[in-house]
Amino acid sequence: MAGWAFGLKVVLLAATVYHVIDFIIREELLNQVKGRESPRISIVDIPEGKVIGCWNEDNKYERYCLFRNLCYSTKFKKFFLYRGHEFVHKQKVYKYGGLRISSTLFQLPIISQDSYFDYFHLTASAAEIEQHLFREYWPGSFYVTTRMTSGPTIAHDVHDVLMPAFFSLINISGNTDTARYEPTHTLILTFWSDYTLRESKDLYDIMSKYRPVVIPELDELTDSITCFENVTVGVVTNESLWYDWGVGRAPEAPVTEPKVTPKHFEDFKSYIVSMLGVDTTCSPQGEYVVLFRRKRTRRIVNENYLVERLSIELGIDVVVMSFEENSISHMIEVLSCAKIVIGMHGALMIMTMFMPRHSIVLEMFPFALNPDNLQLYRRMLELQDNDIEYVSWRNIDEDKSIYPGEEIYDLQFSDLSAADQARILDNPEVGPKLCCDDPEFEFRKHQSTAVDINEVIIILKAAINDSM
Repeated sequence: MAGWAFGLKVVLLAATVYHVIDFIIREELLNQVKGRESPRISIVDIPEGKVIGCWNEDNKYERYCLFRNLCYSTKFKKFFLYRGHEFVHKQKVYKYGGLRISSTLFQLPIISQDSYFDYFHLTASAAEIEQHLFREYWPGSFYVTTRMTSGPTIAHDVHDVLMPAFFSLINISGNTDTARYEPTHTLILTFWSDYTLRESKDLYDIMSKYRPVVIPELDELTDSITCFENVTVGVVTNESLWYDWGVGRAPEAPVTEPKVTPKHFEDFKSYIVSMLGVDTTCSPQGEYVVLFRRKRTRRIVNENYLVERLSIELGIDVVVMSFEENSISHMIEVLSCAKIVIGMHGALMIMTMFMPRHSIVLEMFPFALNPDNLQLYRRMLELQDNDIEYVSWRNIDEDKSIYPGEEIYDLQFSDLSAADQARILDNPEVGPKLCCDDPEFEFRKHQSTAVDINEVIIILKAAINDSM
């Protein structure tokens, strides 16, 4: 037994070293291939801007506009159009859309809260122009996109931004052959400042002709103006969306009549695999289980014992993966040949879209979270029509939960009133939730869990039998 344990430690150590080296190599290659900066030139005069046209104006779900010479001011932290010596009446500007283009042009169509794409007009007589010391012009085509949350979750990135952007850009390019599509636009991202540390960075890079333009990074250069030649703003097509996050209306749930098809998923995945250069050829050496590891919240506190029992009971190897230890390319490569994936509810589960046909996904839920109220990944797998067996396990024993520590809990539990704290702790199940800052859901979501390994193995053995 001691020899077996020593051998397992050696294998795990070797795997960790390989993963670190793999991450460094793939990151370097990606930087060489897709890390190019957009061409730009320094300018003295600000080019006059205009709205070339808007399409689907009567369809708030798929409305977009094309701007010529749309500029961004780091002084005002807003986009603007320079109108030269033209006199622009304020009321006319507002009616035309110069001050605001209404919601859903810029925000996701299934998000009901108002979220505007703000821009304004400046004329040659405006003193504000002279206050900008640095001025650059970026030729080419750009596509502005945003996301509904500020937190770095790859699930929101894929569903809310990347898939809609991918199919919108294909629509704009007129290339109906997605297998031959190459990026024609550079992305302009209005969100997050710590861009280089996010797990989705590689995906944004390959979706963009040049390195994505991150507006918070431009803000670091004060008193500057950056003008972009051709800029598309809005949602050209929302057909890839399948989930409603419940912002301001009904609780989150799958879209009732989604337009997304298995082909959407296949085209999106094929593009990513091709652009990242991932080898999805499966080895004939045998099947394996992938266990997703979370290091800060929603940890599986008895992870090591779970890995050991899975290996013994199922008779197959177990590979532990996380974004802290694996590049997204390597994760896709491993998942594309995995027999089973196990993970706690969370953004990592979006990666199960890369699993092969007839595989098995086990999603686990911390105490008080009902799987029926959180169906993002279950519905995604159903819509792919890949005969993937989805099963779930939920912790119903509060004694097996570990509350999140204050240092990693976004909405501080101690800041809540005594009555609210007591209500949350006394409630055995969080009800259907609205997005986005429900303190009860946030508290329960961050719990770590001592998984009931016997129950998990029973569920997996039944799923294996069902998938045969």
